[in-house]
Amino acid sequence: MFLSVTHKILGPIALLIAIGAATTALISHEAVRAHDDLQSQEERAYEFLFSVERTQKALVAMEEFSNGILSFNRVVPAPTVATRYQSLLETLETDIQAIENLANEPAVVESLTRFSGAVDAWRQELEIALGLTARAAIPTRIRLDQLRHRADHALAEIYGTAKTGALTRSSMKSESYKARVNTIFHTMMAIFAVFGFFFLLFGRRLTRSLGHVARSMERIRKGDFDPGIEREFSKDEIGNIARGVQAFGETLKALTKANERVKHLAMHDQLTGLANRRALEEHLGAMIAGRTGETGRAALFHIDLDRFKQVNDMYGHAAGDEILRHAAQAMKTKRRPDDLIARIGGDEFVVVLKEVESEEVAAGIAERMIASISSPIEIWNDVVNVGASIGIAFLDGAEADIERILANADMALYIAKGAGRGRYSFYSAETRRQFETDMSLLRELRTGLENGEIIAYFQPQIDVANNRLIGFEALARWAHPTRGTLGPGHFLSLAFDNGLGDRLSDIIVREAISALRDWRGKGLDIPCVSVNFAAKQLRDNGLTEYLDDALFQAGLSPDDITIEVLESVLFGDDADPAHATISQLKRRGYRIELDDFGTGHASISNLRKFRVDGVKLDRVFVTGVDSDPEQEMILRTLIDLCRNLGIGCLAEGVETDAERSKLLALGCSRIQGYAVAKPMARNEVIDWVRSREGPRQRPEAV
Repeated sequence: MFLSVTHKILGPIALLIAIGAATTALISHEAVRAHDDLQSQEERAYEFLFSVERTQKALVAMEEFSNGILSFNRVVPAPTVATRYQSLLETLETDIQAIENLANEPAVVESLTRFSGAVDAWRQELEIALGLTARAAIPTRIRLDQLRHRADHALAEIYGTAKTGALTRSSMKSESYKARVNTIFHTMMAIFAVFGFFFLLFGRRLTRSLGHVARSMERIRKGDFDPGIEREFSKDEIGNIARGVQAFGETLKALTKANERVKHLAMHDQLTGLANRRALEEHLGAMIAGRTGETGRAALFHIDLDRFKQVNDMYGHAAGDEILRHAAQAMKTKRRPDDLIARIGGDEFVVVLKEVESEEVAAGIAERMIASISSPIEIWNDVVNVGASIGIAFLDGAEADIERILANADMALYIAKGAGRGRYSFYSAETRRQFETDMSLLRELRTGLENGEIIAYFQPQIDVANNRLIGFEALARWAHPTRGTLGPGHFLSLAFDNGLGDRLSDIIVREAISALRDWRGKGLDIPCVSVNFAAKQLRDNGLTEYLDDALFQAGLSPDDITIEVLESVLFGDDADPAHATISQLKRRGYRIELDDFGTGHASISNLRKFRVDGVKLDRVFVTGVDSDPEQEMILRTLIDLCRNLGIGCLAEGVETDAERSKLLALGCSRIQGYAVAKPMARNEVIDWVRSREGPRQRPEAV
C-alpha cells in the first residue's frame, strides 16, 4: 500500500495530530515546491538549450547554402538565391528571437548581444559575397569563415553560460530544500521525543533519499550526466524529485551529444566525411606551431580529379557525389595513420603527410593515390574512370603562412595538369616562375580578347587530283602587341583550361563566317570553311541553334561550314551529350569531319553510326611517308579503311611535293599543309586564290 510522507508522519504521532499535520504539510509543501521549481527550471533550460541548437542548425544551413553557391559547381539564378537566402535568414532570426525571449540572466543576455553582433557581421559580408548587396569590396572565403567562427564561438558561450546557470540554480534549490527539511526534522525531534525512534527511522530514510538526489545533482554539475537514479526509486514526492533529476540529466546528456555533433559537422565535409577547409587550416596551424626542433619534413598534396566535370555533366550530380565518395575512400586506403585528408571544395582535396623522408617517398604515395583513385567505378551499370592530378609542396621550417603553402601546392597542381593530367608535380622556384609566366600570359590573353587581338588565319585545302580548291580551315592566331603573331600552341590550352574557350571559339566562328561571306561577295569560289569545336562545346545543346543564327545573319547555309571534332569525342556511349549534338548537326546539314584521325580512340562502329563526312589523317602519319615503307603501309591502311567505309579523307601536315605525290598514289588526293600554303590572314586569301587562276597542272603520282 502506497503511503505518502504525510501518512508516514501522522501514524506515530496520532496524539499530536494538529502539530504533526502542520509539520507534515510543511514538509510536503516544501518538497512539492522544490520539485516544481526544479521541473520548471528543467523545462525552461531544455527549451532554451534546444533554441540554441536550432539556431546552430540554422547557421549551418545558411553556411551550406552559401558554400554551394560560392563553390561554382552550378549556376543559380539571382532571384532563386535571394529567395532561398531570405527564407534561411527568417528561420535564423526566428530562432534567435526565441533565445532572446528565454534569456533572463545578465550573463546570458550579454553573450546573446555578442552573438547577435557576430551573426549580423557575418550576414552582411555573406550578402555581399552572394551578390545580394552591392559593394566595391567582396569578402573572401577566409573572411566569411572567420566571421562564421566568431558566431559559433558566441553561440557556444551562450550555451555554456545557460547550462552553468541552470546547474547552479538547481544545486541551490536542492541545498535550500535540504536545509528546510533538516530544520523541520530537528524541531520535530524536540517536540516528539517520545516518538523519536519512529522519527529517526523515517528521517534516516528521508535524508538518504535526499542525499542520493543531491549527489546525483552534484555529478550532473561536474559533467556526469548519468545520475544513477533507478527508475523504481520511490513513489512519493522525493521519488518525483529523483526522477526529475534523472530526466534532467538525460536531457543534458542528449544536448551535449547534439552539441558535439554540431561541432563535428562544422569541421567535416558531410558528403565524404573528410575534414573540411576549416579543420585543414587548424591542423596545419597546429602542425606548424609544433614542428620546432623536428628534423623531418611534412608534405602537402593538392589533389584535383581529372574528368570529374565531364562525368558530372554526363551522368548528373548524384553520380558526381558517388565519384567524390569513391575518391575519398581511395585516398583513405593509401594514407598513413597520422596523415590528414580534407575536401576543400568541389573535386579538390588536400592530403597532409606528417613526416616524409624524401621526395621519392612522397612520389610513391602520390603514385599509389593516383592509381587508387583511377580504379574503375560502376555508375548505373556503366564503368566510369576518373583520374587525379597532384601538386606537392613541402612544409619547410621557415614557411609558416598556411595560405602560401596551399598556394605552392596549387601551383604544382597547375603544372601537373598542364603536363597531361594523371600526374604529380613538386613545387619549386621553377614551378612558381612557370606558373607566374602562364598567369601573366593569361591576363594578357583576357586583355587580348577584349581588344580584338584574337584573329582567324585560314589554311587552304585542295584536291591535288585536279588542283581544285575545296575549302579553308579557320585557325586561331593571337596578334600580340609585343610578341608578334602567336600560334595556338602558345595560348589555346591556356584559354580552354581557364574558361575562355567559348569566347575564343565564338570569335573564330564569326570571323570565319564573315570572311566566307566577304570572299564570295568579291567573286571568289570558295566552297566552305572548316572550324574546330572541343568536346565541351559539343556537349552544349544550344550549339546547333547558335550556328544556325550566325549563318542566317550572314546569308549562308549549313553546308558552307564544316565542323571538325577530335575523334576521341566519339569514344564513349550514347549517354554523352556530344553524340546528340553531332547527330543534330548532321540532320541540319552540317558536314562533320574527324580531326587528327588515327591518334584517338574512335571505334569503327561509331564511324559507321555517325556517318561522318570525312576524316583528317594526322600529320604524324604523313610526315616522311615518301621514305618510310612501314609508315606508308599504315597510311595505306587508313586510306583504304576510309574508302571501304565510303568516307572521304584529307591528309594534313603535307609539307613536301614528295609527300603530296605519295599520298596521291595511295589514293588520298585531298591535302592540307605547307606544301599547299601556310595559314594566312583573310585579306591575303584573296590574292592567293586569284593567283591560282589560270592553267592548272595535274601532279603525277609516284
